[in-house]
Amino acid sequence: MNFIKSLTLFNRYLILLSVFFILITALLAFVYASWQTLQLWWELISHHWFLKKVEFHFIEVIERFLTAIALLILGVGLYELFIQPLRLPEPLRVTSFHELKSNLGNVILLNMVVIFFGDLAEEEEPQNLLLKAAAIGMIGGILIVFSQSHNQSGVHHHSQNAQNDE
Repeated sequence: MNFIKSLTLFNRYLILLSVFFILITALLAFVYASWQTLQLWWELISHHWFLKKVEFHFIEVIERFLTAIALLILGVGLYELFIQPLRLPEPLRVTSFHELKSNLGNVILLNMVVIFFGDLAEEEEPQNLLLKAAAIGMIGGILIVFSQSHNQSGVHHHSQNAQNDE
């Protein structure tokens, strides 16, 4: 029994180590995105608010911030699930592994959509854009199906528990 307990504690430390590096990476991603934002502002000001394809530059900055947010959600979510719950704002609060996957999936999907808009600004080949749009749509559809199937099983599970309690 002591072996299993020590193995469990060891796994918590591994998760804590992972969380530490994920949160440091998130911090660096926020710093990098902020630095790119400042550079974009400087470019806009120094060129009298004219930059070729300025929308593309804004999309790049948004994509970098979304990546940082995804890392933050992952790090904080793993900490809450495996170490201890935290008092956090609702968007960062995670109570189940499914909720963590769902939150992370939503941010990743949003990031893919933003990258797609960047591809539109670069004026890629129409066939490539169509294939990318179809792939993003399929991924979004899969995320919705998985989310709905989990919600339905959760409702079924809760209704069974309520019946058992009566």
